[in-house]
Amino acid sequence: MSSVASPSDCSSESSTSPTTLNGPICKICGLTAHGLHFGVLTCRACAAFFRRTVVMERDKKYKCRGGEDRCAVSSTDRYQCRLCRFNKCVELGMTPENVQWNRDSIPTSRKRKEDEPIIPANDLKALSYPESSLLGKPRTIMDITILASKIKEILNEKSGGIDAITKKMNTLEIADYGLKKWRNQQRSEEKMKLEVLPVRQMFAIFEKQMIVVAEWLIQQPDFRLLDATERWQFFKCVWNMWRRFERFEMSVKMFGMKTVNEKKFAISNEQVINVGFHIDFTEITDIPNEKVQQMFRDSMVKLFHEVAKPLFELRPSSVEMAYMLTQMSWQVAGKQMQGKVVEIGERVCDEMANNLHSYYLKEEMRSNYAGRLVRLMSVVNAVKKIHMERRKTMELARIFEVFKVEFSEPDIFDC
Repeated sequence: MSSVASPSDCSSESSTSPTTLNGPICKICGLTAHGLHFGVLTCRACAAFFRRTVVMERDKKYKCRGGEDRCAVSSTDRYQCRLCRFNKCVELGMTPENVQWNRDSIPTSRKRKEDEPIIPANDLKALSYPESSLLGKPRTIMDITILASKIKEILNEKSGGIDAITKKMNTLEIADYGLKKWRNQQRSEEKMKLEVLPVRQMFAIFEKQMIVVAEWLIQQPDFRLLDATERWQFFKCVWNMWRRFERFEMSVKMFGMKTVNEKKFAISNEQVINVGFHIDFTEITDIPNEKVQQMFRDSMVKLFHEVAKPLFELRPSSVEMAYMLTQMSWQVAGKQMQGKVVEIGERVCDEMANNLHSYYLKEEMRSNYAGRLVRLMSVVNAVKKIHMERRKTMELARIFEVFKVEFSEPDIFDC
């Protein structure tokens, strides 16, 4: 997705900046810098500290620990005196006026749209914790370069390839074929494991599902009209929402109303969990597990009641699910990427509508389906809305450094 870098979040670096073996150094603490943040070359931790201080107006509460307003601020001492650290940020040119509710990322920067609401203050309650917890687990970077390369190879038709059988199918049939290919690997309930899931194992599950989404996308001729960069950006826009929606529908298909009443969720084709009780985040955060779960509680409740419950009532066929996934993918990617993706997406959606019309008439013998289609698309809209709410929650988590892990592709796990 193309984006315009804001003055506060430009990722370019001056060639005259001090450097270490790992690259330019943060002017605040001396550790490796990751780009210009709010006008100054800094690391992500100092940028997040500055933003957090301004957003929460903490500078008014800070007191100098040394009492003389001249404490050392370095890679080892930056957490000792918050007032002196903040003052150094300001003295070196970081300006509160530039603070925005967006992410400081290296490759791209995205401005918060003017009409996008700032997150309500009460959403911060689940994120409150002592700043001393920052001294707990060290921040680590998870290198997913190999995974990203594998996905790009699939998206660029360098591995896997296109199934010959799809050449005789229409757009909707291709989407349904790809969905069934994945779901044929689904274990039956009695063969699935109910277990506590460490968050790193959950990431491993996500990796497998990323491959599934990439293989599903590349089968579609219209997706192949995009260039390599557009395909990768499209994938990042939709994969997480795609796999979450698909897994909720599969859960309803397998467990019925137990999905809603017992929060029973087929997180993969092999594992089933009770959401809120069986995910363990302790490996990547110092925050108590219950607090982390509370961060996502509202969105999870909505997913069960606004997505799972209507899906149980509608019981969509595989073709209808393929239709919803395709519509959702092109709508979401089009909104974020604009231009060419919007144009192709509109054509895809029109063609899919015609394909679905033929399916209803010939396969379902259903001539009056308008009301059902409205209900199906209302589920899609609910998924999209909840997805955006989760993105805002993740934005807060980044601001407050809740998770002590970063990815080499920083926007791959937007929510």
